[in-house]
Amino acid sequence: MALALTHGASIAQLTGLGIGIGAVGGGEAGGVSSGPGFRVQPRISLTQTWTDNLSLNDAAKDAALITVLAPGISVSSSAGRLRGSLDYSLNGLLYTKTDLPNDHHHSLSANGTLELIERSFFVDARASYGQQQQSAFGQQTSAENAIRNPNSSDTASLSVSPRLLGRLGNIATYQLSGNVTETKVKDSIAGDSRITSISLNSQGLASGPLNWTASATTQNSSFDSGKENSRSSATAGLSYRPDVDLTFSGNAGMERSDLQTGSRQAGPTYGLNAQWTPTPRTSVQGNYQGHDYGDSHTISFNHRFQRSSIRFSDTSNVSQGFNSQGGQQTNYSLFFFQFESKEPDPVKRDLLVRQFLLENGLNPNAAANSGFVSSSPSLQRRQELSGSWQGLRTTVTTTLSQSRNSRIGAQVPGSGDLSQSSLVQERNASATLAYRLTPTSSTNLTVSGRQIRGQLASQSSTLRTINASWNGRLGNRGSVSVGTRYSLFEGPRPYRENAVFATLVHQF
Repeated sequence: MALALTHGASIAQLTGLGIGIGAVGGGEAGGVSSGPGFRVQPRISLTQTWTDNLSLNDAAKDAALITVLAPGISVSSSAGRLRGSLDYSLNGLLYTKTDLPNDHHHSLSANGTLELIERSFFVDARASYGQQQQSAFGQQTSAENAIRNPNSSDTASLSVSPRLLGRLGNIATYQLSGNVTETKVKDSIAGDSRITSISLNSQGLASGPLNWTASATTQNSSFDSGKENSRSSATAGLSYRPDVDLTFSGNAGMERSDLQTGSRQAGPTYGLNAQWTPTPRTSVQGNYQGHDYGDSHTISFNHRFQRSSIRFSDTSNVSQGFNSQGGQQTNYSLFFFQFESKEPDPVKRDLLVRQFLLENGLNPNAAANSGFVSSSPSLQRRQELSGSWQGLRTTVTTTLSQSRNSRIGAQVPGSGDLSQSSLVQERNASATLAYRLTPTSSTNLTVSGRQIRGQLASQSSTLRTINASWNGRLGNRGSVSVGTRYSLFEGPRPYRENAVFATLVHQF
């Protein structure tokens, strides 16, 4: 599988260890290159953890040692017809001083773009496989990959999207695209879904500030434990660009969907959009689209300073299948955005960011959201504020987010959280302070909190976690991390957990 990094998307789930991979050039952790822009980076990691509550149950605490052996590989391509990144690891778990059987699980994350016909025909693909929380109302833990949580299951997702680009003489350009996305949850049909869509978008080739647009889209989603839904729309619009940095546009049309009542109904749709990019480091965008099943909108602000960045977004849209609650930024995504001015190429930037996170002992996945599986589309609103600051020795990242997922219309999904509650609300907060002690060692402290609420008083939980660690390099190809973790969970089967851990990573 050779797949891809697009739109700065995080290649999130590297390993349960949260250790960065990759290196950038000169004397750093080797890797194998078979041509310009192509890189293969094998690695192996060993983590030893002692926890005083392996069962995550204060009524039956089970102290134990956990050994995680995780061979893995990272592949990236930044040149030629295939561009993207792939990361895979096999995590073997050995439990000592407990009756819990040994286990293993896979972790895969990849994104890619293949250019089949130069400048005309592309295929985008993305794939992921890893532990995923099944219910927002169930038990939560900050150590999913080492501690077996009955609320988690292996979840696989694959998405393939072909795109055909072209032009109609000197009149217009067009893009015909399709998408097939399939999600499977191990040992459960809740969350299993298949989504297909086809869209055609065109835009005039007017030389002045005024131009026209037209689009047509149809989408179908089916859920093994829920219903099948469809929606389609056709719109036409005008765009006005008075300045190279400023664009306004509007559209209107008709759409048909069965999201609101379960039977297909036609209704109007209309929207407005504005985008302003006063500098290459700053962008402001806002759009609104009216629908009979619930309006959607996006408001975003992004700005990069020389050594820091800030991002804000407020979005509302229809969420299909698995719901990624909260929309929180991770350390990876924050610095991927901040390092854009250093390295515009997204694949090369991926290596640069991972090397920076490794050297500063920062978990690429820190502040990742929890999420839950669903058996029907839902209306999701997410708000997030995140920032990063990089000093000579100190690095600080912060994230705040909240989200709300609610049913659309009167339909009741066949299973999942939205069959028990008409809404799922989540709030997240996280702050990380990393300090470089020497050129090859650092310490970091992360404090995070997650609060989930449902329609009923019993559907609530809070997880608070503190992580502290020391991280160092062992030559050019090795690293070591030693740390401690404290978790407090209030909700169904509450628990407190204390743990200490040590991790060795070797890159070949």
